[in-house]
Amino acid sequence: MTTETRAANQLSSPSQQDVPQRAVAAVGLIAIALIHYADASSKYAAADARYIFWLYVVLILGCAIGVGLLILRNTRLVWAAAALLVAGPFVSYVINRTIGLPRATDDIGNWLEPLGVVSVVVEVLLFILAIVQMRRTRHTALW
Repeated sequence: MTTETRAANQLSSPSQQDVPQRAVAAVGLIAIALIHYADASSKYAAADARYIFWLYVVLILGCAIGVGLLILRNTRLVWAAAALLVAGPFVSYVINRTIGLPRATDDIGNWLEPLGVVSVVVEVLLFILAIVQMRRTRHTALW
Protein backbone atom coordinates (compact mmCIF):
# COMPACT_ATOMS: atom_id res chain seq x y z
CA MET A 1 0.00 0.00 0.00
CA THR A 2 1.47 3.34 -1.01
CA THR A 3 1.74 6.37 1.22
CA GLU A 4 -0.90 8.17 -0.85
CA THR A 5 -3.34 5.26 -0.48
CA ARG A 6 -2.80 5.15 3.27
CA ALA A 7 -3.31 8.92 3.52
CA ALA A 8 -6.50 8.67 1.45
CA ASN A 9 -7.81 5.85 3.66
CA GLN A 10 -7.08 7.85 6.80
CA LEU A 11 -8.97 10.87 5.46
CA SER A 12 -11.93 8.72 4.53
CA SER A 13 -12.09 6.94 7.88
CA PRO A 14 -15.21 7.69 9.93
CA SER A 15 -13.25 9.72 12.47
CA GLN A 16 -11.99 12.11 9.77
CA GLN A 17 -15.14 12.41 7.66
CA ASP A 18 -17.54 15.30 7.80
CA VAL A 19 -15.32 17.51 9.96
CA PRO A 20 -17.12 20.72 8.84
CA GLN A 21 -20.53 19.26 9.69
CA ARG A 22 -19.30 18.06 13.05
CA ALA A 23 -17.79 21.48 13.78
CA VAL A 24 -21.06 23.22 12.86
CA ALA A 25 -22.99 20.83 15.09
CA ALA A 26 -20.55 21.41 17.97
CA VAL A 27 -20.92 25.18 17.60
CA GLY A 28 -24.70 24.74 17.51
CA LEU A 29 -24.65 22.73 20.75
CA ILE A 30 -22.44 25.37 22.36
CA ALA A 31 -24.90 28.06 21.25
CA ILE A 32 -27.85 26.13 22.72
CA ALA A 33 -25.96 25.67 25.99
CA LEU A 34 -25.07 29.38 26.18
CA ILE A 35 -28.63 30.49 25.41
CA HIS A 36 -30.01 28.29 28.17
CA TYR A 37 -27.24 29.36 30.55
CA ALA A 38 -28.19 33.00 29.92
CA ASP A 39 -31.82 32.24 30.81
CA ALA A 40 -31.13 29.85 33.70
CA SER A 41 -31.05 32.42 36.50
CA SER A 42 -34.61 33.53 35.73
CA LYS A 43 -35.74 29.91 35.90
CA TYR A 44 -33.99 29.38 39.22
CA ALA A 45 -35.73 32.46 40.63
CA ALA A 46 -39.14 30.95 39.83
CA ALA A 47 -39.43 28.80 42.95
CA ASP A 48 -42.68 27.14 41.90
CA ALA A 49 -41.17 25.92 38.61
CA ARG A 50 -37.53 25.49 39.60
CA TYR A 51 -37.51 22.11 37.83
CA ILE A 52 -37.10 24.07 34.58
CA PHE A 53 -33.77 25.37 35.88
CA TRP A 54 -32.64 21.80 36.52
CA LEU A 55 -33.79 20.75 33.06
CA TYR A 56 -31.60 23.58 31.71
CA VAL A 57 -28.66 22.23 33.72
CA VAL A 58 -29.19 18.75 32.26
CA LEU A 59 -29.43 20.24 28.75
CA ILE A 60 -26.24 22.27 29.22
CA LEU A 61 -24.36 19.20 30.46
CA GLY A 62 -25.80 17.16 27.58
CA CYS A 63 -24.59 19.78 25.12
CA ALA A 64 -21.10 19.67 26.64
CA ILE A 65 -21.01 15.88 26.34
CA GLY A 66 -22.42 16.13 22.81
CA VAL A 67 -19.66 18.51 21.76
CA GLY A 68 -17.06 16.09 23.06
CA LEU A 69 -18.64 13.15 21.26
CA LEU A 70 -18.92 15.09 18.00
CA ILE A 71 -15.24 15.95 18.20
CA LEU A 72 -14.22 12.35 18.90
CA ARG A 73 -16.68 10.27 16.86
CA ASN A 74 -18.61 10.42 13.60
CA THR A 75 -21.20 7.70 14.06
CA ARG A 76 -24.94 7.26 13.75
CA LEU A 77 -25.28 6.95 17.51
CA VAL A 78 -23.60 10.32 18.13
CA TRP A 79 -25.76 12.01 15.49
CA ALA A 80 -28.89 10.35 16.89
CA ALA A 81 -27.97 11.59 20.36
CA ALA A 82 -27.49 15.11 18.97
CA ALA A 83 -30.91 14.94 17.27
CA LEU A 84 -32.62 13.77 20.46
CA LEU A 85 -30.76 16.33 22.55
CA VAL A 86 -31.98 19.27 20.47
CA ALA A 87 -35.48 17.85 20.05
CA GLY A 88 -36.06 18.10 23.81
CA PRO A 89 -35.85 21.88 24.18
CA PHE A 90 -37.72 22.38 20.90
CA VAL A 91 -40.66 20.27 22.05
CA SER A 92 -40.56 21.96 25.47
CA TYR A 93 -40.64 25.38 23.78
CA VAL A 94 -43.72 24.45 21.75
CA ILE A 95 -45.50 23.00 24.80
CA ASN A 96 -44.53 26.00 26.92
CA ARG A 97 -45.88 28.43 24.32
CA THR A 98 -49.14 26.54 23.67
CA ILE A 99 -50.50 24.91 26.83
CA GLY A 100 -47.72 25.77 29.26
CA LEU A 101 -45.52 23.56 31.36
CA PRO A 102 -46.64 22.47 34.84
CA ARG A 103 -46.59 25.49 37.18
CA ALA A 104 -45.13 27.60 34.35
CA THR A 105 -47.81 29.22 32.19
CA ASP A 106 -46.34 32.73 31.92
CA ASP A 107 -44.95 32.14 28.42
CA ILE A 108 -48.14 30.91 26.75
CA GLY A 109 -48.36 32.79 23.45
CA ASN A 110 -44.91 34.38 23.86
CA TRP A 111 -43.56 33.00 20.57
CA LEU A 112 -41.23 35.90 19.75
CA GLU A 113 -39.10 36.03 22.90
CA PRO A 114 -35.63 36.70 21.38
CA LEU A 115 -33.59 34.01 23.18
CA GLY A 116 -36.32 31.47 22.51
CA VAL A 117 -36.45 32.27 18.80
CA VAL A 118 -32.68 32.01 18.40
CA SER A 119 -32.63 28.75 20.34
CA VAL A 120 -35.44 27.25 18.23
CA VAL A 121 -33.72 28.23 14.98
CA VAL A 122 -30.45 26.63 16.10
CA GLU A 123 -32.27 23.53 17.37
CA VAL A 124 -34.20 23.02 14.13
CA LEU A 125 -31.10 23.51 11.96
CA LEU A 126 -29.06 21.17 14.15
CA PHE A 127 -31.85 18.58 14.12
CA ILE A 128 -31.91 18.65 10.29
CA LEU A 129 -28.11 18.39 10.14
CA ALA A 130 -28.16 15.44 12.55
CA ILE A 131 -30.78 13.58 10.50
CA VAL A 132 -28.83 14.17 7.27
CA GLN A 133 -25.62 13.00 8.93
CA MET A 134 -27.33 9.91 10.34
CA ARG A 135 -28.28 8.96 6.80
CA ARG A 136 -24.74 9.65 5.55
CA THR A 137 -23.16 7.52 8.29
CA ARG A 138 -25.57 4.61 8.03
CA HIS A 139 -22.83 2.38 6.58
CA THR A 140 -20.39 3.09 9.38
CA ALA A 141 -20.23 1.43 12.77
CA LEU A 142 -23.02 2.30 15.18
CA TRP A 143 -20.53 3.56 17.75
